[in-house]
Amino acid sequence: MPCHMNIILVAINAKYIHSSLAAYSLYAYLSEEEKQHVQIQEFTVNQPEALVVSELFRAKPDVLAFSCYIWNIGMVMSLVETFKKIMPHVQIIAGGPEASYEYDGLLSQGVDIIVRGEGEEPFKTLVQSFLQKSHHNAPIYEPAESIPLEYIPFAYESGFANLQNRIIYYETSRGCMNRCGYCLSSATKGVRFLPIERVKSDLDKFISAGVKQVKFVDRTFNCAKHHALAIWEYLIRNDNGLTNFHFEIAGELLDGEMLTLLAKARKGLFQFEIGVQSTNPRTLECIQRKTDTHKLFENVRRLKLNGNIHLHLDLIVGLPYEDYASFKQSFNDVFTCFPHKLQVGFLKLLKGSQLRKDAEMYGIEYKKNAPYNVLKTDFVSFAEINQVHKIEHMVETFYSATGFYSTVRFMLVNFATPFDFFDALAMYWEEKNYHTMSHKKMAMYSLLHKFGENFLPDKLHHICELLKFDMLLQENVRTFPSWINDYYQPDNRKIDRTTAVHVFDYNICAWLRQLEQNPAAPLKAQKIEVHFDYALAPDERIVQVHSCDM
Repeated sequence: MPCHMNIILVAINAKYIHSSLAAYSLYAYLSEEEKQHVQIQEFTVNQPEALVVSELFRAKPDVLAFSCYIWNIGMVMSLVETFKKIMPHVQIIAGGPEASYEYDGLLSQGVDIIVRGEGEEPFKTLVQSFLQKSHHNAPIYEPAESIPLEYIPFAYESGFANLQNRIIYYETSRGCMNRCGYCLSSATKGVRFLPIERVKSDLDKFISAGVKQVKFVDRTFNCAKHHALAIWEYLIRNDNGLTNFHFEIAGELLDGEMLTLLAKARKGLFQFEIGVQSTNPRTLECIQRKTDTHKLFENVRRLKLNGNIHLHLDLIVGLPYEDYASFKQSFNDVFTCFPHKLQVGFLKLLKGSQLRKDAEMYGIEYKKNAPYNVLKTDFVSFAEINQVHKIEHMVETFYSATGFYSTVRFMLVNFATPFDFFDALAMYWEEKNYHTMSHKKMAMYSLLHKFGENFLPDKLHHICELLKFDMLLQENVRTFPSWINDYYQPDNRKIDRTTAVHVFDYNICAWLRQLEQNPAAPLKAQKIEVHFDYALAPDERIVQVHSCDM
């Protein structure tokens, strides 16, 4: 007769809004009998470690199984040290990317068992051995072969009650068609897919539950055209008007049939993350990333023109052969299509990746501890990487975040290149010591106005109008900063608590529409009256626009 065990799958997420697909998949793969001895507990890296220790201690575990990633490995190993002192009988299991490669250090610091690679089968075997009190002959467990994905039950069969207001992760494939040197996918071969009928059944559960967001973790979702088309078509046809689905895709693999279908999606149904990483051909060749960047940007522009899909593009700083000038070019290349969000990431030398093995070849110096950020390379200095960090902060604050879009688009055109604008803004930000203090959202408009005073004094009236417009899209402003009133007393007639009417000296609404076709379109003087409805979402608040010119 199996003994009773208390086995805890411990997920330590980066943020509260995240959830752990790994923990739920491992749990789902167990039999009903095995599940009686296993529970999931989720925490975040932002919670006090003492609280996590207290909660786990209160559960009286026999086994603690941790999913280990670059964002939580430091906290995990601190917890391991603590539990080996306060509950030395507890068996510690470590799995996930940080445990699958270069794991000797984990074993020497208290981890008892390592699960390498895909964990469902090894974890099930371990649970069975604990219940039967079988002897463990080796500290390393890994699957003998990859199991068909349809053998793994839907990860959320028990429902979504514990996942309210959280991002829910889901996969329809494992593996990647690419062999990018910075990614762990370079250590695996091939792609396996979940049968499409099973995918549809799973998606029905998300749709019926009305979850807020489902994030597909497929490494390149559209690597198989028929698979991607079938899923997109199903989601468009069964849209509940609420759920958003996030995909990581290869932009260059989109074709006419895909683009035609995607144009039919409800605004907000899909969002795409597209890894550009670099536009330097030698860099792309070195990291074994086969990308037709011209086609990628052409497809992104077509998607952007449709206006229904949020587009998130990524770059990586610190790749081989990408010096400061080359990164500037990659940055400016991405801005030719003005994605909704640009994420400037920094190379991380992940355990098991090809670039970690080849670091010395390219003079890559990186942090010893996770997340293994690049410090310098033979191609870019620490000072240059440090400056890009400052630029990245400005991009994230004023471009990717909501609230400043119209003003920043105008300022971008008035600098030689987008990179030059964000570089000047970053240096100004540091010069004024703004980086050393926190700022409320409304105060940020005044700081951007001061930047305009210094760098674009002849465009200051335009900038004031655009800042006022951006503010009003965010909230029903009742009292404007003094620098707006310096030009004129705004014509501001409140209709009721949720609506307002404002007059502008430029037709900003028409100008924004023109930008999709002509990024350099001029902002023309034309007095207009704009009606805002604050019961609607920010991108829908403008309900009427009237010309005031006679």
